[in-house]
Amino acid sequence: MLIYRLGSLGDTVMALPCFHRVRECYPDAHITLLTNKPVMSKAAPLQAILGHEYFIDDILSYPVGTRNPVLLARLSAQIRRKSIDTVVNMTATRSRNADRRDKLFFKSAGIKEFIGFNGVRGAYTAEVDPQTGFVEWEASRMKARIDELGNFSLDDDRYWDLKLTDSEKAEADQLIKDLKAPHGMIAVNMGTKMPIKDWGAENWKQLVAALNNRFSDKALVLVGAKEEYERGEECAAFWSGEALNISGKCSPRVSAAVLEQCDVLIGHDSGAMHLAGCMGTPCVGIFSCINRPRQWHPRGDNNSIIRPQTSCAKKGAYTCERSEGYCVELISPKDVENAVVKTLSKTEAV
Repeated sequence: MLIYRLGSLGDTVMALPCFHRVRECYPDAHITLLTNKPVMSKAAPLQAILGHEYFIDDILSYPVGTRNPVLLARLSAQIRRKSIDTVVNMTATRSRNADRRDKLFFKSAGIKEFIGFNGVRGAYTAEVDPQTGFVEWEASRMKARIDELGNFSLDDDRYWDLKLTDSEKAEADQLIKDLKAPHGMIAVNMGTKMPIKDWGAENWKQLVAALNNRFSDKALVLVGAKEEYERGEECAAFWSGEALNISGKCSPRVSAAVLEQCDVLIGHDSGAMHLAGCMGTPCVGIFSCINRPRQWHPRGDNNSIIRPQTSCAKKGAYTCERSEGYCVELISPKDVENAVVKTLSKTEAV
């Protein structure tokens, strides 16, 4: 069996219930993942999220968008040598022609059974949910994509289980073992692959300083890619309590095990936020003007999403009308601070 899925960390987490469903329906299948080669250093490969022991058995990758006939012929031959008979299409919204082209390619590689190529709701465009008036949640759209595998509930915790190994959990415990955090931990992720989503270093510093005045009895944990380590260190200087910067020091799956032990994650619309939601940790999300309401929210009912109140944000535009970062930087540190206080008060009252 082949699963065809492109994307990075956040995309993978949104598709996690679908990966579970495939394994549930084909428990004994040898599953190969066909995915893209990461084009940016911050884009974690799908296998870094899925691991190697449950969801997939091996991986094929290729440069997205390639038209190189030699590379495509080589990929087709690799698929044919594996004698794969079924492909599950878990791609993002795309054109009908793209699906047709991909199906022809897989047929040429000897595949005979096709799942997720039936043009169901949300396959070719992000549709508005008639019940909420918002663009459909990405996890729900993905679920519809593979409706041939039967119905399942996104509210079921087991479909969000990353299947972390004992060694991954032990590594997480080792990372935070020296933290003195009897009153809990606040996680912060300041990373994003897109400048238009970046809240800005000064806003982050103001927020950390304000939270320090309220919650310095908690430990501050900074998570993210190695490129975010330096900014994390700059912000940690504003925290008088215990602080730990693990940016770039562990895999995304180990980061997830750390996030599971935190009281809240504050961050951009990013892979770390989706990992936190996957692990049941409440999130305070700082979203830019290009984030359409609901579509890319993290999993969970205790999240607080803050969006800029600008004209392009209200339109759900894909580009900022002013300049990259303009709208998101208008979100005030005070608004984010208030959301964190509210989120912590709810979770600590349980």
